[in-house]
Amino acid sequence: MVIETAQQLADAALAVPLQRATTAMLSKQGIELWVRRDDLLDSQLSGNKFYKLFFNLQAARSQGFSQVLSFGGAYSNHLHALAAAAHRYRINAIGVIRGERPAHLSATLMDAEAWGMKLVFVSRAEYDRKTEADWLTDMQACYGPSYLIPEGGANLAGARGVQLLGHALEQQTQGDYAAVCIPVGTGTSLAGLAAGVDRQKPVIGFSVLKGAGDLGANIATCYRELVSAESYFADNWRLISGFHGGGYAKKPSASLFEFWRGFERSTGIPLDPVYTIKMLWGISSLAQQGYWPRGSRLIAIHTGGLQGRRGFNCP
Repeated sequence: MVIETAQQLADAALAVPLQRATTAMLSKQGIELWVRRDDLLDSQLSGNKFYKLFFNLQAARSQGFSQVLSFGGAYSNHLHALAAAAHRYRINAIGVIRGERPAHLSATLMDAEAWGMKLVFVSRAEYDRKTEADWLTDMQACYGPSYLIPEGGANLAGARGVQLLGHALEQQTQGDYAAVCIPVGTGTSLAGLAAGVDRQKPVIGFSVLKGAGDLGANIATCYRELVSAESYFADNWRLISGFHGGGYAKKPSASLFEFWRGFERSTGIPLDPVYTIKMLWGISSLAQQGYWPRGSRLIAIHTGGLQGRRGFNCP
C-alpha cells in the first residue's frame, strides 16, 4: 500500500477495524472494551508509526530533500517503520543508533538495513546531543543534507498524522464511547488523538516511562498548537503513570507477563511488549478499582510495534 495524500491516509484510517476485547474481569466490572486495531493498518507500517511519519515524509519531499535522518535504539519501532517507509517511497534514510554497533544486529536493525537504511552508531554521550544544532550540522556535513525527524516522530507533523486517526475514530463510533486510551512514549500520539476526537471526550494516555519528566508539558504544548485555531478549547487529555512495568523496554514482570498471556488467550489480540500491553494492563487495573462506571464503553488504540515481540520471550 502506497499512500500519497492525506485523504488516502484518512480513508485507510477509517477502514481500521474495532475489535471487542472481552475478559472475565472486564465482564465482571461491566466494562465494554473495544480495541482499534491500528496494528493492522499495514504489515510494515503499523500502529501509530505511519501516522506520525506521513506528514514528515511529505514535508521532506516538498522541501526538496532526498534523504531523511532520525534516531532510535536497537529495537526502535520508529526506525523500523521509517526504514520500511523510506524503502517504499524511494527516499534515502539514515538511522542514528544509540550505542556501539554490536557483533550481531537486532532483528529490528537487520530489517532496517535490508530496506536500505544506513545505520550510524554513536556513543550514548553523542546520542544525548541529538537536539543540539551544532551536532546536527556536523551530522549533515558528514552524511549529506537530510530532513530531520525527531526520535519517535515527535513533532507537530507527527501529531497531525495521529489527529487523522482521531477523526476516523469519531466517524466510526459516532461518539458512542466513554473514553479513548492510548499508550504514551513521547506523548505525540496522545496530543494528536486528543485534538482529533470530540473535545468533550476524555483521552487517557498511559505512560510507558518510569519517570515522566517534562512529558506532560510537551504534550500540552503540542496539543495547543494543534487546536490553536479553534475559538474555544479545553484540554480533554490526561496522563496516567504507574503502569510502566519497570520502565521503557524492560522485561515484563511475572505479573505483567501473566496478564499479557491471559489477555491474548481471552481476546486473540496480539500485543507488543513495550506499549499496548501496558495500556491494557492499566485499563484493566483501573476497571477493577471502579475507575469507570459500570456500562462504560472504552476504546483502546493498538499502536502496533508487534515486530518488537522478537526481542522478548512472548507468551
